[in-house]
Amino acid sequence: MNNARKEQLLYQKAHGQGMDASPAEKMELRKYKVDAGDGNLATRANIRAYIKAVDSGYRLSFYDYCCNNRKGDRRRKGHSEKEMASSNLEHTIGVMLMGWLIWGVALYWAFGQRQSVGSCAVMGAIISAVLQRVNRRWAGFTCFILPCIIAAAAAKLQL
Repeated sequence: MNNARKEQLLYQKAHGQGMDASPAEKMELRKYKVDAGDGNLATRANIRAYIKAVDSGYRLSFYDYCCNNRKGDRRRKGHSEKEMASSNLEHTIGVMLMGWLIWGVALYWAFGQRQSVGSCAVMGAIISAVLQRVNRRWAGFTCFILPCIIAAAAAKLQL
């Protein structure tokens, strides 16, 4: 299948339209992680760039690709490169502040209280920022629920 056909099918998928693809084409499109809810970011140029990135070894979803590379539909409010950079910075700072506390506590208890509180807090902020950048849609789970589970398990093991 050529890139124009891939672009057309992925564009349809991102906008929630039906795809008129054969089973072989659907199998080939599996490696491209485009969801039906990605229509706000889906322009033909963004999908073309994502296809090229995935073919070069990129593994994250289309949504993460667009957010990380500040590629949006400039016709929509909040999707210019400058606005997306500002939004990315705000989200990263928020996630790091939350991770500083929650991941910091989880790491402190996981290390059996042998690591300093400050170093656990710094590691927690870094871990949460990295996890948020890798999968933005799961940020609530990776930045709040997962460290709470780890902290509870570590506390239970220490009793």
